[in-house]
Amino acid sequence: MTKEKTILKKKDLIFILVWPIAAAILSLLIKANILVSIILFMAIPSVYLSIINRYAIKKAALFSIALSFPIGIIADHVMEQTGGWFLPYSAFGSFRILNFVTIEQIIWLFFYLYFIIMFYETFLEKECTCQPYLSKFKPLILISYAFLGLFVIFHFLKPELLKINYFYLKFGVIAVLIPVTLMLLKVPSLYAKLIRAGAYFFYFSFIYEITALRLGQWSFPAENQLIGYISLFGFRFPYEELIFWIILGGIATLVYYEFFDDDLS
Repeated sequence: MTKEKTILKKKDLIFILVWPIAAAILSLLIKANILVSIILFMAIPSVYLSIINRYAIKKAALFSIALSFPIGIIADHVMEQTGGWFLPYSAFGSFRILNFVTIEQIIWLFFYLYFIIMFYETFLEKECTCQPYLSKFKPLILISYAFLGLFVIFHFLKPELLKINYFYLKFGVIAVLIPVTLMLLKVPSLYAKLIRAGAYFFYFSFIYEITALRLGQWSFPAENQLIGYISLFGFRFPYEELIFWIILGGIATLVYYEFFDDDLS
């Protein structure tokens, strides 16, 4: 890497490190709704990274599209229905997918996944394999949308089956904790990169969480669906939120990305 590229990369990293604080301040000043905060916290840095690392756009976008729609609908539907979390308003009015899922939830998850992949490819990967690994990527798409198809069938024919108690805990253990643990044990060469990315997204997600709670963008009303709450700075959110999103969310995203759409190195 040339001296000029090294300096540029440091400047880019400084911007990405400072931006969550700027996004929080702007969100609070203008009393942003959830859609505006999505733009501030994730869309703007995503566009920035796309400009400086256009070679990773295709892989990051395809991966994010493949997962954001099915996971966003399934997770938000169950959590909204059981009261595990609640998004009180939407910029798109009263319309909700399958009666529960806001459009913002899909947009939020797309940019969250995309931002993580672009951060990883820009600052932690030595080389970008620009084309998706289709032999591994296609099964991810098929599995994701097969689950979504079954979920939609149950929504119309057996909706009572979708009222899953302690869904956040169960989903977090099965889809986040176990895959992360297995990947770190099986591919220790990824440990350093995943932990570095995880450290940044812990910092990012914590700032975003506190900002969203301050603005009332989401809440966690059903105490009987959560294992407990942590209180910080006058705000209260579930242990599941802390563990599975704030601490492990970035790492888990990259575990799936490495396994299904990258080279495991």
